[in-house]
Amino acid sequence: MADGVLIFAETDGGRLHAGFWELVTVGRQLATKLGTTMHVAVQGGDASTVTEVRNSGADQVHVAEDARLAEPWPDAHLAAFATLCRELGPSVIVMPRTPLGMEVAARLAHRLGVGLAPDAMTIEATETGMVCTRPVFGGVARATIRLTRRPWIVVPYRRAFEAATPSSSCQSELVPAPAMPEGTLRTQCGPHARQSDEGPDLERARVVVAGGMGMSEAGSFQMLREIAELLGGAVGASRPVCDAGWVSSSLQIGLTGKTVAPEVYIAVGISGAIQHMSGCSSSRTIVAINKDPAAPIFQQSTYGVVGDWKEVLPAFRDALAGGGGR
Repeated sequence: MADGVLIFAETDGGRLHAGFWELVTVGRQLATKLGTTMHVAVQGGDASTVTEVRNSGADQVHVAEDARLAEPWPDAHLAAFATLCRELGPSVIVMPRTPLGMEVAARLAHRLGVGLAPDAMTIEATETGMVCTRPVFGGVARATIRLTRRPWIVVPYRRAFEAATPSSSCQSELVPAPAMPEGTLRTQCGPHARQSDEGPDLERARVVVAGGMGMSEAGSFQMLREIAELLGGAVGASRPVCDAGWVSSSLQIGLTGKTVAPEVYIAVGISGAIQHMSGCSSSRTIVAINKDPAAPIFQQSTYGVVGDWKEVLPAFRDALAGGGGR
């Protein structure tokens, strides 16, 4: 019989993904509710990453050591993780809401012939099934997903759950993960070229200052960079801005870009289309600056400023530079 909760701990460049400790919260809650054990799979992490994961309170940490797992190569990660799942037989699998995590989750669900609950904002589990809710239509409504056949695979929504606190008082047992079978990879992965992002990691930043087409031109983003630097934050952008080539596509936030969940999200010249808001709606506080009082973003913002950014931002920047920042 399937048993245990298994968390996929994604790493990038030797660092744990920013949302890992939220997954630990979900894992602990489910393990307690179901009266079972919690396990974490580390694929491609270095020694420091493994040490950090051992502070999660998991009963066991399964470490896969394979050079092919050093990069976000879906085929390799799926093969390794599926092999562990077959050996461990978990009843619940918790995946990160990242491009790699979501692809592996979907393909794993297909391979195992089970259901998948993506973008879960609430999770309720009993011995007979799991019920999750997820945002739809850009967050204006919620859909209910019911999973019955195990293992239940769930992808928690970012910031829907509080991040767990690491504790070194209880070190998890280290267990070597089984090697992936040879001949199972259908693709080959060459050297991975990492795109150089502007400023701090967008998905880890506590403050994000994002701009839309209302910024008028590429040069206007320099103002956002200055404000982000004063706040110790990162710069983001809407898809039209990235499509226009004003900033790197690595800064794109939204349905087809990155999902961010900072403490403060400042949206400048962004109308608030549902495709964009799906990537930032989990932010603690949303501050919108737009000269159009009817802009949809004001319906979802915590604070709103109706005005021309050319007048608002310089005053804001000067106030921060004068000591009102961090």
